[in-house]
Amino acid sequence: MIKKLIIISAVVVALLSVSSMVIAVEFGPNSANITNRYLPFKVGDWSLSIGAGNWTGLLRYSNAVGTEVVSGAKIGTQTFNNVKCLKFNLIDTEDDYFVTLWVAQDTQGNVWVLKLYSTFENTTHILGTTFKSMLMPAVPHVGDPADITIPETETDYCRCVAVNISLQTNFGSYDSCIKTHCFHESKTEVGYYCSEVGSVRSSYAKSPGDVMDLKEYGTATDKRVVVIPLGD
Repeated sequence: MIKKLIIISAVVVALLSVSSMVIAVEFGPNSANITNRYLPFKVGDWSLSIGAGNWTGLLRYSNAVGTEVVSGAKIGTQTFNNVKCLKFNLIDTEDDYFVTLWVAQDTQGNVWVLKLYSTFENTTHILGTTFKSMLMPAVPHVGDPADITIPETETDYCRCVAVNISLQTNFGSYDSCIKTHCFHESKTEVGYYCSEVGSVRSSYAKSPGDVMDLKEYGTATDKRVVVIPLGD
């Protein structure tokens, strides 16, 4: 019996060692270079989405404006300081918000939001406080954390719910996409991210006809001026 207990203990220790290696996260010197196939973004990149259905006339615009260093983010028991992040602004007239995100890619290709600032609410959120999950896995599988909601709780969270799907939007056709669900305040927001493009559609599960579809995207060399009406 003692021998069996020793063997079982050894197996448990080995499994815990493997688990700790799996969840260990490392950010290298190129962490602001986002090459994840579902969120390819670099400085100067931008995207413009247009609403349809009851969202007609609404806009969502994102723009990667530069790089900055972030400290104090936590993933599990790890604390990260001086991580180089891609900084980009996201303006959405459907939800009436303007947020700035600092995003970094770890050495395994997973993308994390390390910091988020809401201009309208004048609040700053750091990874490991009001939210804890990654933004996008390197290779998403059904059930993996993907996308972001704040605050993240046991009932409010985001998950990948489908992979390798094709999608037809109001402005284009896409293959090799994933589908996400974000559960927040009894609502389910649906998102679609497609390979080598990024976010191409978002909606709410209860009103699938009201969508925000990607219309245009580009780099710093083909940037355009977008006039966005903001609320008071």
